[in-house]
Amino acid sequence: PILAWTLDALRANGVERVLAIGGWRHELLVDWVDQVIVNNRWEQSNMVRSLLLADEWLNKGPTLIVYGDGAYGARAIGAALQGGRGDLCLPVDRRWLSLWNRRFADPLSDAESLPTLDGRLTNIGQRPSALHDIDAQFMGLLRANSSGWDRITRWLRDYEREFGSAAVDRLDTTGLLHRLVDAGETIFCTDVEGGWVEIDSAEDITAAEGGLLDPTFLHDFRH
Repeated sequence: PILAWTLDALRANGVERVLAIGGWRHELLVDWVDQVIVNNRWEQSNMVRSLLLADEWLNKGPTLIVYGDGAYGARAIGAALQGGRGDLCLPVDRRWLSLWNRRFADPLSDAESLPTLDGRLTNIGQRPSALHDIDAQFMGLLRANSSGWDRITRWLRDYEREFGSAAVDRLDTTGLLHRLVDAGETIFCTDVEGGWVEIDSAEDITAAEGGLLDPTFLHDFRH
């Protein structure tokens, strides 16, 4: 299973406890992780609502938030855990284009903007017009300590008061990060060079399998 690669990579880097937020077919996660919390509104809500269900864990100490629709190798997880600074740290892939070229005939059809300045995130999630608008790509990872998570939840409470609960329901992670930066929050970035894949479709599985046959594939997640 795709999840198994990520769990092995986490353990190889000393991560001992894993919480999964599940929705559809959540029962299949039980044997793989330490705890499963179910987002019963998974059909009506997006990633941020699921993330809020991990509040107890995120309040306890440093946590690496990991998307479930990718495979991450030990090298990529190690870089995500060790690099960067600050209460909120975003691992980003500056070698993203080699993976996107395998996934899409036109990488710009899926890629999103992610400019940085002096190691800080300045924008994310916008549709770029050219490759030079993109410094890196979001990897589905975010590192937060309890202070960083507190900053996120305080902002979300204000956002919900102003725009309503349905607006929070619609938020995905990049939308949240974009709004946090607009609100003046500092989010540091740490560079990861390959070692992971994103699986959004059957075509992505084919692209990843093809890459694993190429000894020059930068995104081999088996290491």
